[in-house]
Amino acid sequence: MKRVLSFDFGNIKGDFFGGLTAAIVALPISIAFGVQSGLGPEAGLFGAFALGIVAAIVGGCQTQISGPTGPMTVVSTGIVMMMVAKFGSVENALPIIILTFFMAGFLQFLFGIMKIGKYISYIPDPVVSGFMNGIGVIIIAFQLNDFFGTSIEIPTTIHLFGGTLGVSKVIGAFSVLPEIIMSADVRAVLLASGTIVIIYLFPYITKLVPSTLVALIIMTGVSVLFGMDVATIGEIPSLFSDFKGKAFINGDFQFTGTDILIAFGPALTLAALGIIDSLLTAVVADRITKTHHNSDREIIGQGLGNMVGAMFGGLPGAGSTMRTVTNVKGGGRTNLSGVLHGLILLGIIVLGAQHAQAIPKAVLAGILITVGVSLPDYSSFKDLYRIPKSDNYVTFVVFGLTVAWDLLYATAIGLILASLQFMKRMADIVELGSLNTKTDRLVNQLISNFPNSATFKEKVYVKNFKGPIFFGFAYRFKHNMANLPNIKAVIFNLSEVPYMDKSGLITFRDVVIDLVESGHNVCISEANEEVQSLLERNRVIPEIVDERHVFESVEECVMWLNEPGHIDNIFESDDSLYIPSAYTPNGDGINDEWQLRNIERFPNCIVEIFNYDKKKVFHSVGYKEMWEGIYEGRNLPSDKYFYTIDLYGDKSEVLEGEVNIFR
Repeated sequence: MKRVLSFDFGNIKGDFFGGLTAAIVALPISIAFGVQSGLGPEAGLFGAFALGIVAAIVGGCQTQISGPTGPMTVVSTGIVMMMVAKFGSVENALPIIILTFFMAGFLQFLFGIMKIGKYISYIPDPVVSGFMNGIGVIIIAFQLNDFFGTSIEIPTTIHLFGGTLGVSKVIGAFSVLPEIIMSADVRAVLLASGTIVIIYLFPYITKLVPSTLVALIIMTGVSVLFGMDVATIGEIPSLFSDFKGKAFINGDFQFTGTDILIAFGPALTLAALGIIDSLLTAVVADRITKTHHNSDREIIGQGLGNMVGAMFGGLPGAGSTMRTVTNVKGGGRTNLSGVLHGLILLGIIVLGAQHAQAIPKAVLAGILITVGVSLPDYSSFKDLYRIPKSDNYVTFVVFGLTVAWDLLYATAIGLILASLQFMKRMADIVELGSLNTKTDRLVNQLISNFPNSATFKEKVYVKNFKGPIFFGFAYRFKHNMANLPNIKAVIFNLSEVPYMDKSGLITFRDVVIDLVESGHNVCISEANEEVQSLLERNRVIPEIVDERHVFESVEECVMWLNEPGHIDNIFESDDSLYIPSAYTPNGDGINDEWQLRNIERFPNCIVEIFNYDKKKVFHSVGYKEMWEGIYEGRNLPSDKYFYTIDLYGDKSEVLEGEVNIFR
C-alpha cells in the first residue's frame, strides 16, 4: 500500500486534461446508468465520484478510471428489481440495497487482502465473451420503453403452447416489443435516434470533445427549445442534505442476520463481476501505457471505493475501459488523473445538478443503446469457424443463459463447461502424448539389443506419462491399466509428470496395489521431487513399491530388470558375472558406466572394447575404472561396440560380445 495518498505532480497538465475528458465522458453515462438502475441519476453520479476518487488513490493501476459500468449496472438493476419486488418499493428496499452494495465492496476488499487477483486471469475467454455479449443485449432491452417513450409493463411470464412460462425481464421486454412500437411517442424516438446519430457521426468532425456529451447537450437543448413533453430524469437531490446513504452512515438502518443472508449472494455476484471488469480494464491500460498494474491492490481500491460509494447511495462500479482509454489519450499517466476526474464530477453534482433535471430519458436511452452495442465481443462471431466448436458452445451457452436467466448462474455454468472441456483436452493430451514418445523409442532401441529382447518385451510393459496425473485423466488411466496383456513387470516412467493431484494419486495408488496383488513387479522411474515426495507421504513408496524398484532413469530401470531374476522379482544372491548388452552414458550420473556385475571376482581380468573398425577404444586390467564411453577425452558416438573379457588374464577363458551405447 505504498502509493496511498501519494501523488506524482510531474505530469499535472496531462493528468488534468486526462481527468477532465474522462469526467466529461463519465457524466452522461453515469446519469444514464443511475436512471436505468431505478435509483435515480444521483446514484450514478455519486457512485462515479466516490469510486473514482478512492480507487484512484488506493488502487493498483495508475491510469484506471472507475465508476458505474454496463455489466455492473445490469446486475445492480437486477438487484434493485429483486429487492423492490420483495419489499414493495424503492424506499422500503433501500436499506437492503445499500447493504448489498456495501457488502460487495467489502467482499472485494477481502478478496484483495487474500490476493486472489492472479486467479482472475484463469477465466476463459469464451466465458467472458458470452457474458459481455449478453450484457450488451440486456442494456439494449432495458432501454426499449425509454427509447420509444412508452411505459409498457415488462412481463416476467409469457404464454407458450397453451401454458405459462416464467422468463427474464430481457425476454419479457422483447416479447412486448410490438406493443411498445405501436404505442411509441414520435418525439421520444426522434430524440433517442438523434442522440445515437450524433454519437456515431460527431467523431468524424472532431474527437476533441466526447460525442456522448455533445449528443446529451444538443438533444436536451432540442427538447427544451421545442417544448417537447417527454419524460425527463427529474431532480437530482443535493449532495450534502439528501443523499440516500445518510441513514446508513448515521446508523438509522437496522439489519438482521436474515438481511445479511439476503444481501450476500447478490453482493458476491457484484464483487466478482467488479473484479473481473476492473482487472480486464487494467490490462488494457497496461498495454497502452506499457506499465504493469498491481491486481490485488486494484481490487482493494475498488472494494474501498464501492464501500464509500454505497454510503452515498451510489451505484457500485468498476474500472471503465472507455473512460480509462479516454484518460490515457487525454494525457493521464498517474493516479492524480483519476482523482481529478472524481473531483470534477463532484463539482458538477454540487454546482450543476439542478440543470440536469431537463435531460430526457429518451436521450439517455440513446446513449445507453450505443453502450450496449459497443459491449459484445464481435470477434467471437467473426471467428466462429476459426476457433474450436467447444469454445463456441461455451460462448453461446453463457450468452443465452445471461439473457434468459441470470448473469451469475450463466458465468458459473460457463466456467464449469469450460473446465470440463479443459479436463477432457488435458486427458486426451496425457493419453495421446504418452504414446510413441521419444522415451518409448529409446527404450525400444535399448531393449532390441538385449539377447532376450523378444522375451523381455513380452514380460515388461513400460508406461510413459506426458502431463499431469489429475482427476480428469484418472478414470481413463485406471480403465486402461485394468486391460494389460499378460506381463510380469510394469515400469511407470514419471519423467514428464509435473504434478499429481489427489484424485490422480488415489487412482495411481489403486492401480499399483492391484498390479502388486496380482503378482506384477512394479517399478517407478524419474519421478520429480514433488511427485516422489507425494508418493512417499502416502506410503506408495516404500510400503507398496519397494525402494529397490525406484530408479532415477527409465534406462537404468530397464537395464536392472534385464538382470537375471529381476523381472520375476527375485533378489537372491547371484554371484555369476552379468554383462549388460547396452548402456546410456548421458552425463547425468545415471547408468553412465558399463557396469559388469560381480567383475570383482576376477581381479586379473583384461577388458578391451573395440569400435566397428576393430580399433581399440578401451583397455583395463581388473576393471577397477568402468568404461564410460570415452576415448582420448572425447565421447564415443552412439553405436555398436565389441568387447573381449579375458577373465583370468591368461586367455584360458575369454568372453566376447557386443554392447550398444545410447546417448
